[in-house]
Amino acid sequence: MRRWQELHVLVPRKLAGPLGKELMALGALGVQEAHPPGFKPRYRQPWDQGPTQRPPRQVLLKAWFDQKPPPARLGTLLGSVEPSWRECAEEDWSESWKQHFGVLHVSEELVVAPPWDAPPGALVMEPGMAFGTGNHPTTLACLRAVARYARPGHRLLDVGCGTGILALAGAKLGMTAVGVDIDPEAITEARRHADRNGLAAAVSFSVTPIEQVNGSFDLVVANLFAEVLSGMAPELLSRAAGPIALAGILEERAPPVRAAFASRPILEDHTDEGWVSLVIGGPCGP
Repeated sequence: MRRWQELHVLVPRKLAGPLGKELMALGALGVQEAHPPGFKPRYRQPWDQGPTQRPPRQVLLKAWFDQKPPPARLGTLLGSVEPSWRECAEEDWSESWKQHFGVLHVSEELVVAPPWDAPPGALVMEPGMAFGTGNHPTTLACLRAVARYARPGHRLLDVGCGTGILALAGAKLGMTAVGVDIDPEAITEARRHADRNGLAAAVSFSVTPIEQVNGSFDLVVANLFAEVLSGMAPELLSRAAGPIALAGILEERAPPVRAAFASRPILEDHTDEGWVSLVIGGPCGP
């Protein structure tokens, strides 16, 4: 197995680029700029206001070598800056990434699994797109809500369906499901998953806007940003004849979502790893 020597060094941000080029000239196989230890980046969202976060003054520069370069030459580049080293081994990424996607037992009736480890009767989801396999806390919260509230023969609406996992979970439990999303590629993936699981007759996916979705649904699920859920509340409420399961809500942004759905009781309100999930009651109760 091939092994590399990995160099770590903290340098002023303005020197990171020139130093990276010098390390490549010294024999580095690759160079990467990373955040310094302890720095927590805040990724700006379209709805954020106010000043942006200032970048840190220092950069953690990483470089990989087959062998450590001569100390004298490296010292000439770094001066008084002290580097650290660690040895790292080559990894078979084509296989090792699969360990992050195991069998997910949502309930006795609902099991989600990747194709290489799927037990009989499982909903098979192939990783590929974000939130596609149920491993994220927001998706898992909605899956659990589907498992609790699904009733055979009832109708489910999945708004922002992505890969279709929530609509497919409802169909797997005997519901007739409709999934909508603004991303045509997501719809293509969702339909492929429906075919793979033999559920194409029980679920339909399209880019139909929520305003054009007709009828009412016994269960509505939406795993979207808090701001999107708040703005979409009237449309979701008007189509929900039963519970509404909501997720994708950052904890600090949950109050406006609760307020937007205040016309109905909150049946469930959970927080997991900083993400809030809610289940809103139907117009006549759960």
